Amino acid sequence: MFRLLVQSVTDYAIYMLAPDGTVISWNAGAERAKGYSAAEIVGQNFSNFYTAVDRAGGLPQRALGIALSDGKFEGQGWRIKKNGSRFWATVVIESVYSESGQLIGFAKVTRDLSEHKRKADELRETKDSLDLALGNMSQGLILFSGQEQVVLSNARMAELLGLPNERLKRGVRIAEILHDLYSALDLTPGEIQIEVQHTIGQFRAMTASGKGGQTELKWGGRSCVLNHSAKTEDGSWVTTVEDVTERRVIEDRISHLAHHDALTDLPNRMSFRNRLESLIAEASGGKVTVLYIDLDRFKPVNDTFGHTVGDAALKIVSKRMQAQLRRRDIVARLGGDEFAILLFDNASLEDVRVLASRLLRELSRVICIGDFQISLGASIGIAMASAGETDPDILLRNADLALYRAKASGRGHYRFYEPGMELVMQQRQDLEHDLRYAIYNNEFSIEYQPIVSSKSNRLSSIEALLRWNNARRGNVPPADFIPFAEEIGLMPQIGDWVLRTACREALNWPDHIVVSINLSPTQFSLPNFVQSVTDSLIEVGFPPNRLELEITETAMIRDIAAAGSTLSRIRALGILVALDDFGTGYSSLSLLRTMPFTRIKIDRSFVQDLDRRADASTIIQAVVSMGMGIGVAVTAEGVETEGQAETLTNLGCDNLQGYLFSRPLQRTHLSEWIKNNSLSHAGQKEGFLKNSHQAM
Repeated sequence: MFRLLVQSVTDYAIYMLAPDGTVISWNAGAERAKGYSAAEIVGQNFSNFYTAVDRAGGLPQRALGIALSDGKFEGQGWRIKKNGSRFWATVVIESVYSESGQLIGFAKVTRDLSEHKRKADELRETKDSLDLALGNMSQGLILFSGQEQVVLSNARMAELLGLPNERLKRGVRIAEILHDLYSALDLTPGEIQIEVQHTIGQFRAMTASGKGGQTELKWGGRSCVLNHSAKTEDGSWVTTVEDVTERRVIEDRISHLAHHDALTDLPNRMSFRNRLESLIAEASGGKVTVLYIDLDRFKPVNDTFGHTVGDAALKIVSKRMQAQLRRRDIVARLGGDEFAILLFDNASLEDVRVLASRLLRELSRVICIGDFQISLGASIGIAMASAGETDPDILLRNADLALYRAKASGRGHYRFYEPGMELVMQQRQDLEHDLRYAIYNNEFSIEYQPIVSSKSNRLSSIEALLRWNNARRGNVPPADFIPFAEEIGLMPQIGDWVLRTACREALNWPDHIVVSINLSPTQFSLPNFVQSVTDSLIEVGFPPNRLELEITETAMIRDIAAAGSTLSRIRALGILVALDDFGTGYSSLSLLRTMPFTRIKIDRSFVQDLDRRADASTIIQAVVSMGMGIGVAVTAEGVETEGQAETLTNLGCDNLQGYLFSRPLQRTHLSEWIKNNSLSHAGQKEGFLKNSHQAM
């Protein structure tokens, strides 16, 4: 019956081995597991079930040896079926003895656990993958049970929390973890307990919400975001921790840059505007004062010494401003060389005056940067909020208007806003509008004033003079619109039009007559100025040797080296160069020596002084002598009387220009003047002057 029972078992392979390992019995379970029938396997050695590697290693004999010595062998391993396939087996071998104690053989039980092996391998691979994922996460992860105890966590979690790994082992309660975290802070035991309970309450509320939630904690110099999942059915949840310290630093930096100037680290225009708005609201109509500050002579510093030196100067200027303010006062950089100061705490009118004077004094002090000594200065516009004033933009506009008036006063001044300044600004805006409109509406024109040779009485050149006739304003004097056009940046465009128009008209004149054109400093300083002149001459088809460009000393003094380079390139084209208004600027002799001038024009003020001051002729004589010494022709401007013309001729002036010969003429009248005063009509000065007056 026992034999029948054993043979009928199909889940286990049960069979007997002789002492030498020969199979002597075989049940149905063995046949099912290994594929051999009893007839096929009985009499064969059980080593046939082992892999070749195991047989070569003596594993079958060792198993029997262990069963013989210990009474029992247990093990697992790969076994081979009849068809050559493998299966994972668990094996038990027991030694069997007779009643007399003689070894009969071995009872062997084998069970196929291949499916269990597969599942175990998959589970192990999953666990290995999970461990690998958890170990390489940038975030910390921890799984809590429904009893608020740790189920599992990764090493990154302990690292981020600054806790030993054992403090996050399985079974540790969340309250213990939080207690350790808050204990690292400077808190009393009572405060620690309160914080722990408060944080646990937050966690419970978020995880129970069905959506989870997020909290941010700081400890150990770190900023960490905790993300909590919703609770599962068994009450467990997952919390991840992300170190956002670097991100918060970057975000704070970006936020700082959005509200501060990158160069000086002062608040920027937007930040200043927002702070002004809030202070006006806080003051409820009290005294809030704005100072607009514009640096003087900063552009020449940038142009002469470069932007690196200019930037260093701005940093020093900003520190000097800050040093003059109270703790709550705000100084901001609005852009370029413009700054603003915001005063609160009911600063009195006298306090503001004292501060403005102090700022002007400090900002005019010499700035030393390396080997350079820089002298700047400032103009300040001041506006104070009136009672009930709640619009920050109006206050800013008023300060800007006051600044404009301060700059118009000669710079280096401060001005308070006064009612009526809006009218001046409106007039400026109207003038700018009309000037821009004039360019496209062809409102500009040119008048021409002849220049004659004092020796031959022959017409030598003609100066082109810009004129503006506006339908509403009438004839606008050049002194009223040219400086403003330079200020708003329109003169390069207008000057280019003058150059092309005058050269095109001069093509109708006798070939020996030169057209002389005044250059704006803003036009002359353009990087593409020489190319622009070249393009104009090519477009018009005008010979360069019949063009003379007049430039003032002040236009060159900003950057002598650059001016010299530009004039040399102009002269290389064959264009003549005149130094205009000599004697009214710096009158540097080095300019005459280093610059490639072909003519010096003595300012009209010296000519007018010939009848009033004895030293006028001495000065003119000196200029003429210098011109002769360096081979440069001299022209006297503003000649109005025959006596002046005779004196200037006797002093050696090469050319004369003024109302004595002709007022500035329109294009149609100029043609008649040239015809009446050509070489055939200019045999003697008296006849020349007579014909000139008739032409006028």
